[in-house]
Amino acid sequence: MMDTPIYLTDKLIVGKGRDRICYEHPHDSSLCIEVSISNDKQSKREVSYFNFLNKTNTNLSKISVFRGKVKTNKGLGYTFDLIRDHDKKISKTLRQCLELQEFSIEWIQPQLNELKNYLIANKICVRDISPSNISCERTLNGVNLFIIDGVSNSNINPLTIRLQSLVNTSIDKAWKGLERKLARIERALMSNNE
Repeated sequence: MMDTPIYLTDKLIVGKGRDRICYEHPHDSSLCIEVSISNDKQSKREVSYFNFLNKTNTNLSKISVFRGKVKTNKGLGYTFDLIRDHDKKISKTLRQCLELQEFSIEWIQPQLNELKNYLIANKICVRDISPSNISCERTLNGVNLFIIDGVSNSNINPLTIRLQSLVNTSIDKAWKGLERKLARIERALMSNNE
Protein backbone atom coordinates (compact mmCIF):
# COMPACT_ATOMS: atom_id res chain seq x y z
CA MET A 1 0.00 0.00 0.00
CA MET A 2 1.21 3.48 -0.84
CA ASP A 3 1.77 6.08 1.89
CA THR A 4 0.11 9.00 0.08
CA PRO A 5 -3.65 8.41 -0.06
CA ILE A 6 -5.28 8.32 -3.49
CA TYR A 7 -7.64 11.27 -3.78
CA LEU A 8 -11.15 10.20 -4.81
CA THR A 9 -13.91 12.62 -5.84
CA ASP A 10 -17.58 12.14 -6.69
CA LYS A 11 -16.71 12.68 -10.38
CA LEU A 12 -14.87 9.35 -10.28
CA ILE A 13 -17.89 7.34 -9.03
CA VAL A 14 -18.64 4.43 -11.35
CA GLY A 15 -21.35 2.81 -9.24
CA LYS A 16 -22.94 2.72 -5.81
CA GLY A 17 -24.20 -0.31 -3.99
CA ARG A 18 -25.84 -0.82 -0.63
CA ASP A 19 -22.50 -1.37 1.12
CA ARG A 20 -19.83 0.17 -1.12
CA ILE A 21 -19.04 2.93 -3.58
CA CYS A 22 -16.98 2.12 -6.65
CA TYR A 23 -14.62 4.76 -8.06
CA GLU A 24 -12.60 4.84 -11.26
CA HIS A 25 -8.92 4.70 -10.24
CA PRO A 26 -7.56 8.19 -10.97
CA HIS A 27 -4.07 6.91 -11.92
CA ASP A 28 -4.79 3.52 -13.56
CA SER A 29 -7.58 3.24 -16.14
CA SER A 30 -7.62 -0.57 -15.84
CA LEU A 31 -8.71 -0.47 -12.19
CA CYS A 32 -11.56 0.67 -9.98
CA ILE A 33 -11.46 1.25 -6.22
CA GLU A 34 -14.24 0.03 -3.95
CA VAL A 35 -14.66 1.83 -0.62
CA SER A 36 -17.01 0.55 2.07
CA ILE A 37 -19.79 2.87 3.26
CA SER A 38 -20.03 1.52 6.81
CA ASN A 39 -17.83 -1.54 7.44
CA ASP A 40 -15.38 -3.64 5.44
CA LYS A 41 -17.06 -6.99 6.14
CA GLN A 42 -18.07 -7.66 2.52
CA SER A 43 -14.70 -6.56 1.11
CA LYS A 44 -12.77 -8.68 3.63
CA ARG A 45 -14.91 -11.72 2.76
CA GLU A 46 -14.21 -11.16 -0.95
CA VAL A 47 -10.44 -10.76 -0.40
CA SER A 48 -10.35 -13.99 1.59
CA TYR A 49 -12.26 -15.81 -1.18
CA PHE A 50 -10.01 -14.38 -3.94
CA ASN A 51 -6.98 -15.63 -1.96
CA PHE A 52 -8.57 -19.10 -1.98
CA LEU A 53 -9.32 -18.89 -5.75
CA ASN A 54 -5.74 -17.78 -6.50
CA LYS A 55 -4.29 -20.63 -4.41
CA THR A 56 -6.35 -23.14 -6.37
CA ASN A 57 -5.33 -21.55 -9.72
CA THR A 58 -8.97 -20.95 -10.64
CA ASN A 59 -9.74 -19.57 -14.10
CA LEU A 60 -10.84 -15.96 -13.37
CA SER A 61 -11.30 -14.91 -17.01
CA LYS A 62 -14.93 -13.78 -16.51
CA ILE A 63 -14.44 -12.07 -13.13
CA SER A 64 -13.36 -8.58 -12.12
CA VAL A 65 -10.35 -9.69 -10.06
CA PHE A 66 -9.17 -8.23 -6.73
CA ARG A 67 -5.78 -6.52 -7.27
CA GLY A 68 -4.85 -5.21 -3.82
CA LYS A 69 -5.60 -2.63 -1.15
CA VAL A 70 -4.90 1.11 -1.34
CA LYS A 71 -5.19 4.07 1.01
CA THR A 72 -7.64 6.74 -0.15
CA ASN A 73 -9.00 9.99 1.26
CA LYS A 74 -12.30 8.07 1.75
CA GLY A 75 -10.69 5.26 3.76
CA LEU A 76 -9.28 1.87 2.84
CA GLY A 77 -9.90 0.99 -0.80
CA TYR A 78 -9.95 -2.37 -2.57
CA THR A 79 -8.83 -2.38 -6.22
CA PHE A 80 -10.47 -4.53 -8.86
CA ASP A 81 -10.32 -4.80 -12.66
CA LEU A 82 -12.42 -2.10 -14.34
CA ILE A 83 -14.13 -3.57 -17.40
CA ARG A 84 -13.96 -1.33 -20.48
CA ASP A 85 -15.41 -1.59 -23.99
CA HIS A 86 -13.26 -1.75 -27.12
CA ASP A 87 -13.56 2.08 -27.36
CA LYS A 88 -12.12 2.43 -23.79
CA LYS A 89 -15.45 3.60 -22.29
CA ILE A 90 -16.39 1.96 -18.99
CA SER A 91 -18.65 -1.00 -19.77
CA LYS A 92 -22.28 -0.69 -18.74
CA THR A 93 -23.92 -3.15 -16.38
CA LEU A 94 -26.47 -5.66 -17.63
CA ARG A 95 -29.17 -3.63 -15.83
CA GLN A 96 -28.14 -0.44 -17.66
CA CYS A 97 -28.03 -2.16 -21.06
CA LEU A 98 -31.48 -3.70 -20.58
CA GLU A 99 -33.07 -0.51 -19.22
CA LEU A 100 -31.59 1.50 -22.13
CA GLN A 101 -32.97 -1.24 -24.42
CA GLU A 102 -29.57 -1.75 -26.07
CA PHE A 103 -30.50 -5.43 -26.32
CA SER A 104 -33.11 -7.82 -24.94
CA ILE A 105 -32.84 -10.56 -22.31
CA GLU A 106 -33.58 -13.05 -25.09
CA TRP A 107 -30.64 -11.72 -27.15
CA ILE A 108 -28.15 -11.90 -24.23
CA GLN A 109 -29.42 -15.29 -22.94
CA PRO A 110 -26.70 -17.40 -24.67
CA GLN A 111 -23.99 -15.30 -22.95
CA LEU A 112 -25.83 -15.62 -19.61
CA ASN A 113 -25.93 -19.42 -20.04
CA GLU A 114 -22.21 -19.38 -20.86
CA LEU A 115 -21.50 -17.31 -17.73
CA LYS A 116 -23.44 -19.73 -15.51
CA ASN A 117 -21.63 -22.73 -17.02
CA TYR A 118 -18.28 -20.95 -16.48
CA LEU A 119 -19.09 -20.40 -12.77
CA ILE A 120 -20.07 -24.07 -12.34
CA ALA A 121 -17.06 -25.41 -14.29
CA ASN A 122 -14.64 -23.30 -12.24
CA LYS A 123 -16.46 -23.77 -8.90
CA ILE A 124 -16.85 -20.01 -8.31
CA CYS A 125 -19.43 -18.93 -5.73
CA VAL A 126 -21.14 -15.58 -6.13
CA ARG A 127 -23.06 -14.19 -3.19
CA ASP A 128 -25.49 -12.06 -5.19
CA ILE A 129 -25.79 -12.39 -8.96
CA SER A 130 -27.64 -9.25 -9.91
CA PRO A 131 -28.02 -7.42 -13.24
CA SER A 132 -26.07 -4.59 -11.56
CA ASN A 133 -23.19 -6.97 -10.75
CA ILE A 134 -22.70 -8.15 -14.34
CA SER A 135 -20.71 -5.98 -16.72
CA CYS A 136 -21.32 -6.07 -20.50
CA GLU A 137 -18.03 -5.53 -22.29
CA ARG A 138 -18.70 -4.45 -25.87
CA THR A 139 -16.14 -5.83 -28.30
CA LEU A 140 -15.98 -5.61 -32.09
CA ASN A 141 -17.46 -9.13 -32.14
CA GLY A 142 -20.30 -8.74 -29.62
CA VAL A 143 -20.68 -8.64 -25.85
CA ASN A 144 -18.71 -10.44 -23.12
CA LEU A 145 -20.18 -10.75 -19.62
CA PHE A 146 -18.13 -10.36 -16.44
CA ILE A 147 -19.08 -10.71 -12.77
CA ILE A 148 -17.96 -7.41 -11.21
CA ASP A 149 -19.17 -7.76 -7.61
CA GLY A 150 -20.26 -10.26 -4.98
CA VAL A 151 -17.68 -12.98 -5.66
CA SER A 152 -17.48 -14.63 -2.25
CA ASN A 153 -18.59 -17.60 -0.22
CA SER A 154 -22.04 -16.72 1.04
CA ASN A 155 -22.01 -19.59 3.51
CA ILE A 156 -20.11 -20.02 6.77
CA ASN A 157 -19.55 -23.68 5.89
CA PRO A 158 -16.03 -23.85 4.33
CA LEU A 159 -17.00 -26.96 2.33
CA THR A 160 -19.42 -24.83 0.30
CA ILE A 161 -16.52 -23.57 -1.83
CA ARG A 162 -14.79 -26.97 -2.13
CA LEU A 163 -17.48 -29.53 -2.94
CA GLN A 164 -18.86 -29.34 -6.48
CA SER A 165 -22.41 -30.29 -5.41
CA LEU A 166 -22.50 -27.49 -2.79
CA VAL A 167 -20.98 -25.00 -5.25
CA ASN A 168 -23.66 -25.96 -7.81
CA THR A 169 -26.42 -25.50 -5.21
CA SER A 170 -25.01 -22.07 -4.28
CA ILE A 171 -24.79 -20.97 -7.95
CA ASP A 172 -28.30 -22.32 -8.75
CA LYS A 173 -29.77 -20.40 -5.82
CA ALA A 174 -28.01 -17.16 -6.83
CA TRP A 175 -28.99 -17.71 -10.49
CA LYS A 176 -32.69 -18.09 -9.61
CA GLY A 177 -32.41 -14.70 -7.87
CA LEU A 178 -30.89 -13.23 -11.06
CA GLU A 179 -33.72 -14.67 -13.19
CA ARG A 180 -36.33 -13.10 -10.86
CA LYS A 181 -34.59 -9.70 -11.15
CA LEU A 182 -34.38 -10.00 -14.94
CA ALA A 183 -38.09 -10.86 -15.13
CA ARG A 184 -38.89 -7.73 -13.05
CA ILE A 185 -36.83 -5.57 -15.43
CA GLU A 186 -38.59 -7.13 -18.42
CA ARG A 187 -42.05 -6.49 -16.89
CA ALA A 188 -41.13 -2.86 -16.11
CA LEU A 189 -39.89 -2.30 -19.68
CA MET A 190 -43.06 -3.83 -21.15
CA SER A 191 -45.31 -1.60 -19.03
CA ASN A 192 -43.23 1.48 -19.97
CA ASN A 193 -43.56 0.64 -23.67
CA GLU A 194 -47.35 0.23 -23.54
